[in-house]
Amino acid sequence: MFFNYYFPNYNFAHKVDKQPEANAEFAIHYHMIYEILLFISGNAQFIIENKKLQLHPGDLLLILPGQHHYINVNPDTPYERYVIKFPEYDIPKGLLSAIKKRAGCYTIGDTPVLDLFGRFDFHAKNYQGDDLCGLFKNVLCEILYYSCNSKLYDFEIYNENMIEVLNYIHENIAKRITIEDICKHFHYSKSYICKEFRQCMNVSIIQYVRTKKILLADSLIKDGAKPMAIFEQCGFSDYSTFFRAYKKLLGRAPSSDN
Repeated sequence: MFFNYYFPNYNFAHKVDKQPEANAEFAIHYHMIYEILLFISGNAQFIIENKKLQLHPGDLLLILPGQHHYINVNPDTPYERYVIKFPEYDIPKGLLSAIKKRAGCYTIGDTPVLDLFGRFDFHAKNYQGDDLCGLFKNVLCEILYYSCNSKLYDFEIYNENMIEVLNYIHENIAKRITIEDICKHFHYSKSYICKEFRQCMNVSIIQYVRTKKILLADSLIKDGAKPMAIFEQCGFSDYSTFFRAYKKLLGRAPSSDN
């Protein structure tokens, strides 16, 4: 039983590619909401930020908003997975706090999680509309509770040279960071750091920094901050630049009413 349902700000899917091909779903990307991927079968390697992991059946990935990730899939092996994308506003605060602290890849073999995913197939077959959406959301919360108490896997570092660069960006994201600043700090040439970063992350360093800044701004706005009061706090020199970048990335103007 396979399905792909979209509800406001939610997506629940059970998919299989009998002969996987490179497409936008597998390429480098990020979401502004949370994502769960349960790997059922196939031959795939998951890369997130600067880390990688060979996936095994039953691995469950919990991906935070704004985390750049992609998956390399062997085209000779059918690729089956469940994918759930969801916002944070329906998740209980205590659970949401645990999710943010324990994002990563879980081994769930000794938990009821696999059976819970089977409920999605049952509900998809027997319900529809608002009833189906409500049932899916209830199952999602159960999955999150069990997953946050499961064992986390250790990822392998994908590119050793970029570890300190990424840490530097994250630690200074509220400042005005330029490529020149990063090059000066690490004594790298601009051509080297741009090439290495793109090879590692499959995205330009400027685009990566800009995304992280907008995510910081969005989280502050959701906590009640006024956009005019926080653009400098997120490392933008003027409000108009911040406004354009925010709208381009999120598809809406910055507003505390969002």
